[in-house]
Amino acid sequence: MTALATPGRAPGWTPARLGLAALMLLAALGLGWKAWDVNITMSCWKDEWPHLPVCEEINGRTPQERVARLQERLAANPGDALALVELTWLAHRPETAAGLDAPALLAAAGRAAPQDGSVLQLQANDALRAMRWPDALDKLTRLSRHHHDAEATRVLAGLVAQAGGPNAQPGLQQALEDEVNADATWLDRVLRAMPGAKLPLASAMPLVSLATAKEPGLPAPLGMFVIRQLKAEGRWLEAHAVWLRLWKRPLGWLFNGDFEQAFVAGGFDWETQGPNDHRAGAQVSRVGRKGHGQVLRVDFGGKAFNTPIVRQHLMLLPGNYRLTGAWQSSDLRSEQGLAWVLRCEQGQREIARVPALKATGRDWQPMALDFEVAADCGLGLALMLQTQAPFEARTGLRGEAVFDDLRLERLPDAPVLSTKAPT
Repeated sequence: MTALATPGRAPGWTPARLGLAALMLLAALGLGWKAWDVNITMSCWKDEWPHLPVCEEINGRTPQERVARLQERLAANPGDALALVELTWLAHRPETAAGLDAPALLAAAGRAAPQDGSVLQLQANDALRAMRWPDALDKLTRLSRHHHDAEATRVLAGLVAQAGGPNAQPGLQQALEDEVNADATWLDRVLRAMPGAKLPLASAMPLVSLATAKEPGLPAPLGMFVIRQLKAEGRWLEAHAVWLRLWKRPLGWLFNGDFEQAFVAGGFDWETQGPNDHRAGAQVSRVGRKGHGQVLRVDFGGKAFNTPIVRQHLMLLPGNYRLTGAWQSSDLRSEQGLAWVLRCEQGQREIARVPALKATGRDWQPMALDFEVAADCGLGLALMLQTQAPFEARTGLRGEAVFDDLRLERLPDAPVLSTKAPT
């Protein structure tokens, strides 16, 4: 038979259980009050609430009384790490430093509370003044990583920029490299802080290169941030070097020409101009097509659109190249068609374009283009899809065009004929 609960009493709440619950509540209140007391004490010591009445009782009414109270606490309990840290901090302040042995106190505080943020700050300042770079970097990186200390991060960013500049301090670059070799995770916060501090991220490239060469290398989000910032600074060659390292596999001259993977924004992949949604006159997407896997599709809706429709930045050495690919369009309504165009970024000079691409019916059509990259073009080029006639981007097109299997290969250099007279 099932027992019935006693009327007026909650099921399962016996007097013993009620008593235990009351004891647990009292213990929780006691621990909470202790935590509150510790937080109040620390806040008073750090002058976060200088006008709080209880702080006068904790610290003393004058700085000298504050020092005397801490010395009394340490005399009664030499292991009082909190008092030692606070006294060490006061020993490094001009108004309370008299009569205190700051170096000895800092050494003792470093042993008693090696992870305390205040102690690490004092140790970092001491090492920076003496230009003891390994010691300074050890303290600064710990502050930045574990304490999220924004000032320590800014100081590290400044040291990285200085080490990569013309006025570097002796030994600083080697100390930074040693710190990266030991653990490169501190670089993340520092590199992200450099643009906000108006420091060129390009000055950090020796450290970035070292970090990318280590396992597991730069995390992809940080790598993409570095690439975008280097491009913004005009350092395209360095940005491309980071891009190549991120993939950890050989890459061709043209990236993602088969369109099998989603576009990576901000790198050296395909990018679109302006909005790419239903409002755009040219909507770009990746779709599946039988026998071709993923292809690049451009839908034209009869409205104006920005050009180029898609673009990829290339880094090509001087020499001869061949661009090949396939395309198909059964209903493209355009007077002069589309064109793939190659342009030198330096001077915005066009060097080649494929013949006009017009409606092909249902069959895929091949396309090919041989071109030469001259030395004065620099390493930066752009491969762009645009209208053959600029006015058609303003008036708009209708229909669809799809592309696949774009490839770029370098051709053998032409043999140099001897000009020596025959003997």
